[in-house]
Amino acid sequence: MSLPDDSARNSGPWRRVREFVDSLAGRLLGLTALAVIAGEIFVFAPALAGFHEGWLRERMNLAQIAALALEVSLEDETVTQPLEYDLINSGVQRVAIQREGERILLLEAPNAPNDEDLVVYDYMQASGWQRFRWAVDTFFAPPGRVLRVLARPRFESGEFVEIVLSEAPLKYAVSRFAERFARVSMLILLAAGTLIYLTLSAAFVRPMSDLTEAIERFRDKPEDVSIAFPRSQRSDEIGRAQRAAADMAEQVRNALRQNERLAALGAAVARIGHDLRNMLSTAQLVADRLAQSEDPTVRQLAPRLERTIDRAAGLAASTLKYGRADEDPPVLQKVDVAEAAEEAAAESLIGFAGVEYKLDIERGLACIADPDHLHRILGNLIRNAAQAMKEHTRRDKELVLRAVRSEGRCEIDVIDHGPGVRENLRGRLFEPWVSAAPEAGGSGLGLAIARELTRSMGGELELTRTGAEGTTFRITLPAG
Repeated sequence: MSLPDDSARNSGPWRRVREFVDSLAGRLLGLTALAVIAGEIFVFAPALAGFHEGWLRERMNLAQIAALALEVSLEDETVTQPLEYDLINSGVQRVAIQREGERILLLEAPNAPNDEDLVVYDYMQASGWQRFRWAVDTFFAPPGRVLRVLARPRFESGEFVEIVLSEAPLKYAVSRFAERFARVSMLILLAAGTLIYLTLSAAFVRPMSDLTEAIERFRDKPEDVSIAFPRSQRSDEIGRAQRAAADMAEQVRNALRQNERLAALGAAVARIGHDLRNMLSTAQLVADRLAQSEDPTVRQLAPRLERTIDRAAGLAASTLKYGRADEDPPVLQKVDVAEAAEEAAAESLIGFAGVEYKLDIERGLACIADPDHLHRILGNLIRNAAQAMKEHTRRDKELVLRAVRSEGRCEIDVIDHGPGVRENLRGRLFEPWVSAAPEAGGSGLGLAIARELTRSMGGELELTRTGAEGTTFRITLPAG
């Protein structure tokens, strides 16, 4: 019979067989088969050794009974003749007992062999392993062997009892016992192994197979909501894996939906970008005319209006590049923190009547940052803080901008006295589309953009404190 070639192994039944062998169920079946075989060996070995020793001890006991009967009726030899007949028919050729250093011969067949041709089994000093080895030797022994067996007396006093017998009846009995025992024990172990395999398959293999199939389908079509992950109440690793996979699938689908919204937003921004730049160009011309006004108040406000329009134009131009891999890196330079905070607060708090700000900034403190990026970051944080305090009922509506140098870093804190961030939002506050004040119409992008801009400059933005007494956001940047 020829073996199948590679093409045959990769198709049809051979492929299914190979997939089963490589699967968890196939490996469990292999381990179960190995366990059944190992169990058969561990059960069969002591049973075979026990039967072998029991058969020999039965002949030893029969020999001792014959010796006792012989001593009781030394004159009437007919008493021992039936026992002698039974012993000789069972293969026993010699019986002797050792008492007080004297060997007494009780029975000997006419054709008994010499001691030099005998295989000795001494059960007075035999270990468990040696008894098993004797049973195996008998099982595979060549025909014609004769045994000399020594054991301690059971029915009388003496040093040992000795019998000499042919091994052929013992070998036949051992072979029959091994055949019957192996058949029965193998059936029992196969039934137990089948029950264990089916139980483990139902409890472990089947749930893992369902989970693996769901993961593979989800990998190919993550947007397909018909792919349901099993979510059991098991407390073991399989149950935890099922629940984690179901949560992961839900998070991935939510992320895909957010990406679709972001793509739609990008398309909308692309459509209005051109018109927005034209509008800002018109506003720039108006601001230039206002700068030439004779009114001192208008001339004072015109430069700030021009800077605001310039930033709005730059923001509109860079919006389409937000998140792209080829986005231009920030232009880092030394920035005066007090000046940047003053400008951002004055511009961002327009429209928030009643909200005041206080600067608590270390004298001469500077940081390494992109001025426009830092302005956008501070503006987002200040507007969020002002919005929180505007809607809060507390009278204290003072916003504090605090900045210090710490271990070569510049730490800028934006501190408000609002109601704090809701607990269910704190862990996701910097994710896109997560708004701390959705009732105010926020898009949920301000903090995400602010953190990304901060990190692009080698810094970090984090929430350091929030609660009923207010909220603190900290910007950490390299110090100048």
